[in-house]
Amino acid sequence: MNDILNGIKKLEMVEIVLDKSQGDEPQKIFESINSTGLDLSLADLIRNYLLMDDVNQDELYENYWSVIEKNVGYRNLGDFVINFLNSQISKSVNSKNAYRLFKEHCEENNLSHEDVLKELKRTSKYYGAYIGENHYYSSEISNYLKAFYTIKQTTILPFLFRVFNDYENNIIDEETLCKVLDYLLTYLVRITACEINKNLSKFMKSMYDRVIDGNYVHYYEKIVIFLNDLRANDRMPTDKEFEEALIHKPLYKKPICKFVLSVIENSTKEHIDISNLTIEHILPQKENAAVWKKEVGKDYGRVYEIYLHTLGNLTITGHNSELGTKSFNDKKNIIRENSKANILNKEVLSAEKWNETSILNRAKVLSGILIRKFNYVEMHSDVDKAHELSFGVDSDIDVSNTKPDGFAFVGEYTKVSSWVDLLTKFMNLAYDLDTETMGDLAAKDYSISSADKTYISNDERKFRKAKQIDNSGIFFETNLSSKNIISFIKDLLLNMNLDTDDFSFSLSEVPFDINDENTWEEGMLPVAKLFYNLMEELIDKSKITAEEVEKLKTKEYTKRLFKATDYPAVANKRTDNRGNSTLMRYRTKKLDFNGADIYISTQFFESDREAVIEWYKEHLR
Repeated sequence: MNDILNGIKKLEMVEIVLDKSQGDEPQKIFESINSTGLDLSLADLIRNYLLMDDVNQDELYENYWSVIEKNVGYRNLGDFVINFLNSQISKSVNSKNAYRLFKEHCEENNLSHEDVLKELKRTSKYYGAYIGENHYYSSEISNYLKAFYTIKQTTILPFLFRVFNDYENNIIDEETLCKVLDYLLTYLVRITACEINKNLSKFMKSMYDRVIDGNYVHYYEKIVIFLNDLRANDRMPTDKEFEEALIHKPLYKKPICKFVLSVIENSTKEHIDISNLTIEHILPQKENAAVWKKEVGKDYGRVYEIYLHTLGNLTITGHNSELGTKSFNDKKNIIRENSKANILNKEVLSAEKWNETSILNRAKVLSGILIRKFNYVEMHSDVDKAHELSFGVDSDIDVSNTKPDGFAFVGEYTKVSSWVDLLTKFMNLAYDLDTETMGDLAAKDYSISSADKTYISNDERKFRKAKQIDNSGIFFETNLSSKNIISFIKDLLLNMNLDTDDFSFSLSEVPFDINDENTWEEGMLPVAKLFYNLMEELIDKSKITAEEVEKLKTKEYTKRLFKATDYPAVANKRTDNRGNSTLMRYRTKKLDFNGADIYISTQFFESDREAVIEWYKEHLR
């Protein structure tokens, strides 16, 4: 106690008088003083930045900041600011750079303190609901948000904030919101189980603008189609892929593990609280226990290696320490007498032995429950233009005389107007992602393999047409052909230790010319549009018979000609062959054949391009 009192006696109070008329800036002086002492929290820095030198600071505090604190809780303010800022800017935000980036965001966009506080207040309502700090929304909405929080998916917040803005602005209703949340949860669970889309953060930052883009019609359907029709490394996994991952890939260390086990157990009307339960391995984690080597048999080593952490070998229990390495029969007795997890343990209790066959059988049953719960909605784009004209750097497409429409890089989609614009925007993103590698390449006057000229350097004079990355002092060559730009980007991906699948580009359609077969090629226009144009030409030249048009209205005949499609090439009505989908599978623009309207399918794929061209030419012979 004496030491404390002596310490207090040594404290000194310092009063600093500031005169703003003399140019004193309270916030800058505060930051300078604070930098020599204990670090303030990020929330304190942000609060002082927004309130300290504002003439209306009391009003701003009462109307905004106090509400923000209430919505998210004081202890969560720092995390909230980071997630808010992540939703506003393209750069990656963390606790170390958040304050600097926050100030830059406000100053570069000429935002007043009240402007920022309004947006923070609005977003704090969503974030507080996400972390369970407030209960503004219905139980159904809250349960979805709790699920996202449980599986530790903060990466989805930039997209969720935009969707909730639309809900608060009455652009979408609660039913639509819940359907969107449900499919987003399905997407996150499936890609986590299947171990795909490792660049989810940037993907979610750009997703809203890629999907909605100011057009709110078919809001939910657009999101479903977008997730279903993405390139292979990002798209929604199919039921088969999801099942395969659940059966064979390790689940135990994934953030969805306990959540999906709880979903399985609570898939009936009887629910149990699993918050205080733990995950138990039936085949125990402790390797080479004699009783279990005997139980599993001669394949013990392989079974242990492959199936230990998979769905088929996991359950939840409140008796983890009691189960340990006990024999299978002893474990069954403890589970039977104490566990309330009836769904999860049904196959465990009915098994006579616990080996590879038992694990696989149980995994198939449990994965079936999850496939039904996290349901794949069979909905795809009527017109696959954006996806059919999307290519990777490893594709052998000739990009001469083409125009790019945009590119996706580590999950983030960027629109472009030209090949030089594509390269420029890619270089800026690459620099933000890996500043060190880009700096190293510039320092050694980097050139791609089999090229004479310098591609990246700190010396602007080395280029015919140089561009600088931001104000970094790093320059790159832009006087390149489209082919060389793709080669340049591919080489940079390898230098940055990224997969070539992390980058793809899409092309704009080239005007179709029936007399120029170059405009028929891959990259020029989608196959579905090509078929439409060729069909129109055949009708105009009376080169197709009524008999064949009728045959093209059948799936069997169409599929015999064009193997990848699953729908008739021609229909009497645009609404034909929809199945359970709300969207059309035939083009809006109809064709006139012998005085009757016919509609042409949009369901053609790249693998049938040559077949479509050959089919057309057959009619001209």
